[in-house]
Amino acid sequence: MDEGVAVQGPPGEGAVAVLGMLRAALDRSVTALSAPALLQEGELGDVLGALDAVTSRSHALMVAVLREAIARGLHGESGFSEVDWLRLVCPAVSSREAAEIACLARAGQEQVHGPLLEAVRSGALPVGRAAAVVRALGRVRTAIGPTEYARAAELMTMAATDARLGEADLARVGAQLVATCLSEGEQVARDRAREQLRDVHESSLADGSVRRVVITFGQDADYAAFRAVMMSPLAAPATLEETRATGQVETRTPGQRRYDALMAVLRRGVAGSTGQPTTPKAQLMVTIPLGVLTGQDPGCGVSGSGGPGGAGGPALSAHRARQLACEADLIPAVLGTRSEILDLGRAARLVTPGQRRALAHRDQGCTFPGCYVPASWCDAHHIVHWSRGGRSDLANYALLCARHHTWVHQHESTATTDVTGVTWHLR
Repeated sequence: MDEGVAVQGPPGEGAVAVLGMLRAALDRSVTALSAPALLQEGELGDVLGALDAVTSRSHALMVAVLREAIARGLHGESGFSEVDWLRLVCPAVSSREAAEIACLARAGQEQVHGPLLEAVRSGALPVGRAAAVVRALGRVRTAIGPTEYARAAELMTMAATDARLGEADLARVGAQLVATCLSEGEQVARDRAREQLRDVHESSLADGSVRRVVITFGQDADYAAFRAVMMSPLAAPATLEETRATGQVETRTPGQRRYDALMAVLRRGVAGSTGQPTTPKAQLMVTIPLGVLTGQDPGCGVSGSGGPGGAGGPALSAHRARQLACEADLIPAVLGTRSEILDLGRAARLVTPGQRRALAHRDQGCTFPGCYVPASWCDAHHIVHWSRGGRSDLANYALLCARHHTWVHQHESTATTDVTGVTWHLR
């Protein structure tokens, strides 16, 4: 809107015209900000703050307008839910934003939530934070009377508008509200009902080219454990020291790093052998020519009873077979030049619990330069590969996280050990 333009008339009059001028002003802002490199350092923060304020106020206005649309039943006339109708008319709004806006618009149909909606309208309370208040109140509504509920809504609104309270603080206030209002029996019943929602199912593309798994958590503690993995050092980007050591820049997206972290935890759960505090993998039979296993000849091995292109198990590269020898009970069927079995070896002797404790004490964690994944999430790697005669003793072991274990095998990296630790030779 041009500076100096004043909007006259009662509330509601000329709203479309005013918003048209606002859109024109935003269009001019797009032109003005087409070259952000010309802005001063201080201006960049000011511009971002102004854009955030515009977004926040826009969402607050959407709550008010959707509240009226719900009261008139516009979504029902179209056969849509409130959220779907909002996304239909506001396609730029994300699913999460639409759910939060609709949550508040529904709550606004009741007078008891008037102070909360007024805080949103005035800009004192962001939409997302206000929606969290409504969700917390919904958990206790059936357990208390109208007077107590109104008091709870008032207290939660006061807490939400307190700038000194962060998101975690507000969550604790909500949890305390539930603990105060619900009896132990009601809390147990609610927890049991939520637990029944726990679910894991595949949601893959029809042609099977992409496989997806959807997890629904039944307990906050389960989600907290999952979240801890997603935020752990396993999901951290490569450090500057790692980059210097490998000469490779971190290229994984945040989502790929979280995937790697999750797979490291899952593999850790099934990567031990008898006597270790993890579940042993099923023994894996790998058929592989002797020359391929030792690295003298190109080629691959085959897991299970099949072959490349056949109906059996998948092909395994030689370096993958050697890596499996570090992690699993691998039984090699080594073939000679005429495919005769030269050796049907016994399961590889893996790191013992005592060796694992000694490695944790010596290495402290992943020994790769610049990596800080703790010892509990590391594999015990044979420095001289087991398939090449490497011994399963402490001097031939080094702790590596799953990502660097793979990297070391791919690059055939070597290391030396002494009583103080491991030194990798990466160049």
